[in-house]
Amino acid sequence: MAKILSGREVASVRLLVLELSEDELTVLAAALTTLLKERDDPALEPQSGASRDEVEAILQDLHTILKQTTRQSMTS
Repeated sequence: MAKILSGREVASVRLLVLELSEDELTVLAAALTTLLKERDDPALEPQSGASRDEVEAILQDLHTILKQTTRQSMTS
């Protein structure tokens, strides 16, 4: 289950430190992938609250994190 560990304001942006399982990250990545595939730009922003570029950047970050966790589990 996802959990907020801490949070702080930086330049009017709220940053959160979260605890998520790999499965939760995978579900989030899949949901963002579906959103990007199924919505055109005018529909995407109102639904997600972010531009296509922002959603793509978040998705890339999730993929990077998931790759790192896969590599770590292979070396353990």
